[in-house]
Amino acid sequence: MGDFGDPLNRNNPAVQARTKAQNRANVLQLKLIGQSHPTGLTTNLLRLFEPRAPLEYKPPVEKRKCPPYTGMAQFVSQFAEPSDPEYAPPVIKGETPAERRARIRKLRLEEGARKAAEELEKYDPSKDPHLTGDPYKTLFVARLNYETTEHRIKREFETYGPIKRVSGDASPMVKLYFER
Repeated sequence: MGDFGDPLNRNNPAVQARTKAQNRANVLQLKLIGQSHPTGLTTNLLRLFEPRAPLEYKPPVEKRKCPPYTGMAQFVSQFAEPSDPEYAPPVIKGETPAERRARIRKLRLEEGARKAAEELEKYDPSKDPHLTGDPYKTLFVARLNYETTEHRIKREFETYGPIKRVSGDASPMVKLYFER
């Protein structure tokens, strides 16, 4: 009566007969719609698979006869002589990337030296408004914890001498100005 292990009952004759009947009904339905091709493809799809028109016949290309090889002797008189200016035109030498880098570096160094010389002429430490105190009595302390207060730093460094002022603007570096 069929295979009991087959979940779709494919070996059952009643199921097979029902499937064949459904297939026949599908083919009839397609024919009614207008799809009469045995593959069931529509006419638009069948046009895609039609063969192309045959190629037009073209006669083979004729081979032309090339002129024979000749020498250059007839043109030697038209060459430039070594005494002519066009014989060896001047060679314009370009700049290599290494030469360009060296030239730019040299220009930058010269510009920097010129600016430094101008600034040195203008610099007068006695008239600088930003200077406070003697630079020999100033101590820079760096790499401090951000939570360290100016009061604590002043307390730690007063053992070395009286401190005139502590300045630091929320950075890990502080300037200490001693009175001495």
